[in-house]
Amino acid sequence: MRTRLLLVALALSAILSGCRSTAPTSAPTDRPDPAAPLLGVAWDDRTPFRQGLRPEAQGMLESMPGASVYQIDLRIPADLAVLTGQESVRYTNQETVPLAEVYFQLFPNNAGGRTEVTRLLVNGQAVTPALAYQDSALRVPLPQPLAPGEAAVITMDWAVQVSREMEGNYGLFGYLDGVLVLDEFYPVIPVYDDEGWNVQDPPQNADTSYFDMSFYLVRVTAPAGLTLAASGVEVDRQEAGAEQVVTLAAGPMRDFYIAASADFTVVETMQDGIRINSYAPARLASGAQRALDTAGQALAIYGQRFGPYPYTEFDVVSTPMLALGIEYPGLTGISLELYEATGEMSGTPLPALLEAVVAHEVGHQWFYNLVGSDQIDEPWLDEAVTQYVTGLYYRDRYGAAAERSYRASWDGRWSRVQREEIPIGRPAGSYDPQEYSPIIYGRGPYFLSALEEELGPESFAAFLRDYVQNYAWGIASTDAFRRLAEEHCGCDLEALFQEWVYEEP
Repeated sequence: MRTRLLLVALALSAILSGCRSTAPTSAPTDRPDPAAPLLGVAWDDRTPFRQGLRPEAQGMLESMPGASVYQIDLRIPADLAVLTGQESVRYTNQETVPLAEVYFQLFPNNAGGRTEVTRLLVNGQAVTPALAYQDSALRVPLPQPLAPGEAAVITMDWAVQVSREMEGNYGLFGYLDGVLVLDEFYPVIPVYDDEGWNVQDPPQNADTSYFDMSFYLVRVTAPAGLTLAASGVEVDRQEAGAEQVVTLAAGPMRDFYIAASADFTVVETMQDGIRINSYAPARLASGAQRALDTAGQALAIYGQRFGPYPYTEFDVVSTPMLALGIEYPGLTGISLELYEATGEMSGTPLPALLEAVVAHEVGHQWFYNLVGSDQIDEPWLDEAVTQYVTGLYYRDRYGAAAERSYRASWDGRWSRVQREEIPIGRPAGSYDPQEYSPIIYGRGPYFLSALEEELGPESFAAFLRDYVQNYAWGIASTDAFRRLAEEHCGCDLEALFQEWVYEEP
């Protein structure tokens, strides 16, 4: 899943179990064919997604016929207390074995909120689900096993209590400090791979989601006074008295995110066919401009090194959180604290820290979204790699001295555990809370630096670009990363990986 740049608080491992919500559920809508698309757009119609992709990426619209398609009708009430929604997903079995069940993850249940699912249908037939994994997952039994290549339409109504406290998962879900932050607010299908369904008790460290590329068509009914920032692009807007009805199309993407606030103002720019938007309260307008500038520079630098950013829009959104930054497809959330013009954190001036965090989170558009990985079992593949490429941002924008200065932050992190040579390739949940950030964010990028030295700068740069190109829109692994690196150097990297990545045999 997507891990966070810095941990501001550590004691976040307690998972809210609580009592079942008594919040009202959404009223079911009787449709003649429950397996029909919820929003009236045919499952295979990729037209709404075209405007969100740059020309060089539009070929992906027809090359992913088995990708899941989500159609969601979301209502945000005036009091922002209980979200209600209807959701239809066409899920295709792209595995080599029949599937007897499909899992959905319910992240609000572990982030201070509560999800209630009602009227659950598979191809129009009612089924009885079961909660699992500390209520963070919903097991949906299929009336008949889903054979490889076959598709099922899963439809449900749901209601979600919105947290008012900054609780589990870094405080990324709730209504906090005047901002509605909806991190993984909807039931979502995790990856199925050679280990089966990737569902488990939420780990104490890092991120909690791991998704395939999917298409999202989302209609949002919300109070007219809210400014919405979301993954994807707006394809329709209507005003209905005190409400706005906005339809968003996002995809192919690994997730869908919304933030909203009556306090948001937006500064924006166009760059190489990409509309870049920066959202912040009016009092933090100068910080929003700095974030906008950094995002534009980072998109250009990473695009030159790894291949073009594929979407036509990118958003930077200031939000309250217990981390400094968080990546989503086509969007990044940045802690409100960093937008202040003066002050410092851990000895670093806030404007300088804002630049580092934004540059890091923009890097995740390539190393998390475009190239997917298992952020729970192999968190180094997105976080350590992104830490390293943030150094490249400083190298390309300011020169070698700035890169060296940024790299000093790696040492500062690793030194928190006395530079212990703990392997970077372990699952997130296997690290003690005090180890995770120093090893993944501190020691991890030093491994990439050692690999660059082993391959040589030019060969290593070509390797990273090929890694992105070879695994774009798919999922990579540590083994895939190593194999491709060995192809580029024509060498055996076993010793280097044993030194840095692998557990002792």
